[in-house]
Amino acid sequence: MPILSLRRLVGPVAIVCALLILGSACRPKPPAMSTARISADSLVRPYPTSDFQLRLPPRWSGLIHLDTLSTQERGEALPGALQYSYLPQDGKSHSEVLVAVAVYDSSAWARVKADSGPPPGDSVASRRGRVYVVALPQSNPFASGTTDSTAFASLELTSAEAGGFVVPD
Repeated sequence: MPILSLRRLVGPVAIVCALLILGSACRPKPPAMSTARISADSLVRPYPTSDFQLRLPPRWSGLIHLDTLSTQERGEALPGALQYSYLPQDGKSHSEVLVAVAVYDSSAWARVKADSGPPPGDSVASRRGRVYVVALPQSNPFASGTTDSTAFASLELTSAEAGGFVVPD
């Protein structure tokens, strides 16, 4: 059996590498947004193409991590669903979601609400056939009395903040 020459391998290997690079470049990336400096009542547009802004609380400055939801995680929500998470100080625990934001086509939201079980969040606004949904944690995931439990509780949105968190254009 002849040994393949390096020259014959370079072409297919280059094509495979290019496809892998292009494939990773086509995946949605988390928005390049920092919570390092949040001023009072600051409005932030999560993506340049978003039709809404978020009202981030100043107490989140430098403590919150932003990530997008995968297609499976977001379900029927439109692309661009995201979540803000608290990064624990203990270094052992994984990040815990403080709030998730998703936008649904109004007919998709009606289907989701009609499904058995609780909806994936609460509708906080609707405009032009879209429904803006905010999901909050049901409970504090950290052991009571720990530093992370106290920090997480201080960062949770109040009902009033959750209602005004998403600001549609």
